[in-house]
Amino acid sequence: MIKYGALYLLFAIVFVGAILVVDRIHNNHLLTQTKDSLHLDNDKERAEFASEIVHKYILEPDQSLPVTEGDLFPYLYGYADLNNNGRDEVFILMQTEEYCTEKGCQGFLFSHVQKKLAQWQNIYQPILVADESHNGWRDILVADDNKMYRLKYNAGHYLTDLSKAPEFNNHQQALVAVGLALDSQYYRNGGSNLALNYSQPIFDCQQCFLFSFNRYEESDKNYYLSVNTDDKTVMPYP
Repeated sequence: MIKYGALYLLFAIVFVGAILVVDRIHNNHLLTQTKDSLHLDNDKERAEFASEIVHKYILEPDQSLPVTEGDLFPYLYGYADLNNNGRDEVFILMQTEEYCTEKGCQGFLFSHVQKKLAQWQNIYQPILVADESHNGWRDILVADDNKMYRLKYNAGHYLTDLSKAPEFNNHQQALVAVGLALDSQYYRNGGSNLALNYSQPIFDCQQCFLFSFNRYEESDKNYYLSVNTDDKTVMPYP
């Protein structure tokens, strides 16, 4: 049961800046052949497939990715079968200054054959796959201007103008997620400073939340919990 103390803690949560804890991109060279994303067998092939898209269809011909340090990656990516045809689409969120402003960064959606399906300006994480669908395609949830928006598929494409998109409110689910995280064995075992972290994997589920926290004996080290409010699971991340 979520105690009243947990409710008060929710309002004290600090929404920390994004700590990029997604999969590291190990290889940015071009593939000699394009593979259908239906047949990408492992994380390395998915990283290479996303890398090829970035180099062929997003970067300018004479443009290269900057060398980054630490956990700052030039782009993030995620896969999901949005139209239930057995083949994954890939979402790429650029992270370099050429593609970002103080309001957010450019995001791109590509098909399994690397056809660009949509492009957005000034968005940031979280970028989630919604439960609902429209016209055979799952809705996409994106963040912009400290709000979440629902992007629907209509007339052959996704809505790209966020000013025309309906807002998505998941405050109640976030409250449930906080309670699950607080009551988990991972946090009760010396955890402190629980905070929502918006750098969860791209195309995570609508009911999925990521939290960061510290331990009393390791206050300078971050730990992470992935919480699913649908099946009530709490797992260490990654």
